Amino acid sequence: MTEGQTSNPPTRAKLLALTAAAGVAATVLTLLVVLPAEYGRDPTGFGTLTGLKALGDGLAGTEVGQPARFYDTPFRSDELEIPFVGKDDKSGYSQLEYKVRMKEGQTLIYSWVATGAPEGEFYFDLHSETPGPDPKVIEFKQETGLNSDGALVVPIDGVHGWYWQNRSAGRVTVRLKISGFYELISPGEVGNKVGILPTEKATNGDPEIQKTE
Repeated sequence: MTEGQTSNPPTRAKLLALTAAAGVAATVLTLLVVLPAEYGRDPTGFGTLTGLKALGDGLAGTEVGQPARFYDTPFRSDELEIPFVGKDDKSGYSQLEYKVRMKEGQTLIYSWVATGAPEGEFYFDLHSETPGPDPKVIEFKQETGLNSDGALVVPIDGVHGWYWQNRSAGRVTVRLKISGFYELISPGEVGNKVGILPTEKATNGDPEIQKTE
């Protein structure tokens, strides 16, 4: 036997048979596995029986990388304690706004809890607002409650956050935690007229809006 040659090369008929068998196997694999798992199509019913179609239904129409977001604003986290006096008390604020500055598409994650008010006597309003004398306002949530947790992908450039109103006679404290891609608003500016400062130093080092330790 010459090196590099087989002693019994397959006949033409055998090669054709092997090729046909491979084609049939590929077709069967496509019908039974690929179509149900990747495209949610199940012409044989095998995908439904095995659960492959459910996987395909979840993936159909998605694009790789679609959920990803990228920002030019650094990530930061802040915690704040915001005091409210009772509704008839003139020594402080029974209602106020606190917002942060964000660009369209940026994300804010938040959690706040109000202590001291009975259920139904503390009102909040989460919204976005453009700057200027004739602002555009987009409302997200308006109700009474003592806590709220969530995330916000802002739809417009501007200031974004809360209006709170203590409708009870007693004092209330809101403890707010925020994280995301935003800038704090300096005291006295729109969104922070009252001048609320973080209870801890801001993570991106804005000294003019940090509380002195």
